Amino acid sequence: MSKVAVLKPPNQPLYEDDCVVEGLDYPLITDGRYEAVLTSYETSTRFCKKGKSSKIRDGGKIYFHFHIDPYNNAGVGNEKVVVFMAFNAKEINMPAGKNGKFKVGARSNYAKLFSKLFPGDAKRQRRSPKNLLKKLFMVRVRTVRINEKQKPLAEYEKYSVVDEIIDFG
Repeated sequence: MSKVAVLKPPNQPLYEDDCVVEGLDYPLITDGRYEAVLTSYETSTRFCKKGKSSKIRDGGKIYFHFHIDPYNNAGVGNEKVVVFMAFNAKEINMPAGKNGKFKVGARSNYAKLFSKLFPGDAKRQRRSPKNLLKKLFMVRVRTVRINEKQKPLAEYEKYSVVDEIIDFG
């Protein structure tokens, strides 16, 4: 049997330029109510099926990205914390991504949110999430503890999401 040398981290050089990690990291913050500003939205073809044409996908997701506690009133800290809120889409227009176009149902959570925030003017306002950008909201944040296959997440894999937009801030 041969001897195996164990490399100790301090003696090993640290390489840092071979990989770039893209996208937003999912932070974990304490569950509760926070002030939040909608900074951006994007569409995604995750959970999509091929659509009627090459420019449309059936299903998909819409992600709102919120800057949580922008004025540090809840004591989250000075570091910018961005948490997302997901909505189901009926169709995603290609190309998907930042400021993507989509179709939702009249009784979808997306449409219901606009009815709640803009009573009487929801049908006009809901035509674009851009009508919510840079506005202050009161949101409820929760921790995701299971994955899409209903398997429990390890402690280091847990992350926070915006579960509900309660009202304008």
